[in-house]
Amino acid sequence: MASISLSSRLTSSCSLRVFTSTLSSSTPSTVSFSLHYFKPNPCRQRKTEKRNLKFSVKAQTLDFSGSFFEGGFGGEEKPPGPPGPAIALAEDKEEPQCPPGLRQYVTMAVLRPDMSEEKRLALTQKYEEILVAGGGMYVEVFNRGVIPLAYSIRKRNKAGETNTYLDGIYLLFTYFTKPESMATLEAALRVDDDVIRSSSFKIRKRKY
Repeated sequence: MASISLSSRLTSSCSLRVFTSTLSSSTPSTVSFSLHYFKPNPCRQRKTEKRNLKFSVKAQTLDFSGSFFEGGFGGEEKPPGPPGPAIALAEDKEEPQCPPGLRQYVTMAVLRPDMSEEKRLALTQKYEEILVAGGGMYVEVFNRGVIPLAYSIRKRNKAGETNTYLDGIYLLFTYFTKPESMATLEAALRVDDDVIRSSSFKIRKRKY
């Protein structure tokens, strides 16, 4: 009868190896085993512990520099400060009800920084009259003062001169007017040499 070789390997807290056993025809019910016990390799165990420790340290030392978690704004510039007293006053003040047929708008105009106070007041009155003539109501103007521009702006005046501006006087207009009257206001702002840049937005009320 042919001999049968049996080999197996068991893994547990200590390594167990079972070597070849021989089954002879003369003793069919007898199986002989040779067992050898091996202690775990301490060097391999230390390497595993070091590898696990290294992984846990990497997981805890995360770098959030330049992200939103750090509170940054994408650069080394200082975050914008709290809104000016004019904006805070506009927020605290109770808003009037929108008259029928009108819509609420906000216009931000950036004026030349070298304008005198007298010229600025005259310009403010000029655009208040344009708004009222177009059916505007509840016109309010807030002077934010001289503020640096986010980027330089080049503008050519009616005399053909080109000037580059790095800052400007910010004026905020809040008002109610007819939608068709906005074209007249924007056209006047666009051709004004004292206005560097202007933008108008419609205020949409949220429905809760």
